[in-house]
Amino acid sequence: MEMIKGDTAPAVWLAAAEYLAGCANTEDFDVFLHVAEPTVLSKADATVYREVDNFLQSRGAFSLHTIAETIFPLDDYLRGGASRVFDDYPPKIRTIQKARSDGNWGNYAFRFLRQKDFQGQTFNPLQDLVNKINKHGQYRASFELGLGRPFEDEVAIYDPATDRKRPYGGPCLSHLSVKVHSGQVRINATYRSHYYVRRLLGNLVGLGRLQYFLAHETGLEMGGLTINSTFARLDTGSGQGSGGHWGRRDIRALLSRCRSIYDAASVAA
Repeated sequence: MEMIKGDTAPAVWLAAAEYLAGCANTEDFDVFLHVAEPTVLSKADATVYREVDNFLQSRGAFSLHTIAETIFPLDDYLRGGASRVFDDYPPKIRTIQKARSDGNWGNYAFRFLRQKDFQGQTFNPLQDLVNKINKHGQYRASFELGLGRPFEDEVAIYDPATDRKRPYGGPCLSHLSVKVHSGQVRINATYRSHYYVRRLLGNLVGLGRLQYFLAHETGLEMGGLTINSTFARLDTGSGQGSGGHWGRRDIRALLSRCRSIYDAASVAA
């Protein structure tokens, strides 16, 4: 168990990865991460971002942008605003999913945007969340994007109708809690299992984008982003699931290069 704090997503990613590198079997339970400014990047942060992105793509894994877009479609939002996210994105991504062998998998954004209530009616949980914050933002602990379907204002990240039959795997992001405090939107995310090389930095970026969307649509400021990785692993690129091939020596070299970037920036300052 560990608590790691930092100002930016790349800085927290690096500190968390370095922590796991020193753990037995490069894994641990209940690793808490806190990013004070989820959407801010210094020059050094941007360089580390590119370093990690190049590492992943050059070894056959998804880019950081691709990972982030599975949480929130920032490209669509910047091109067409909330209506494009709420109305145009779900059918587009559904068409892409139907072409995959695992058609309803790997995209949290769709689950945030389309669910069915107990009467079988389709609703938009993320749009309902925005409306709820706008109407009742004085209540600090009323907004959840969570596990299952106990209320219509929650998002069923885990869908028992399909996910319960999987002997292994499932949506790694289990729950999102959204809080409004002192005019800021805060997010706390729980991951049941978390790959820190192929997933964590992209997840931090994607959650920051979702947080930016909520803040922008409700006229609020950005607060902190907190993650609880209930099981964290400094993964090697086994090629399973999302692809990519690398070993522990490659990870150590990546972490060393990234730390050198921050060290050089610190000296220059």
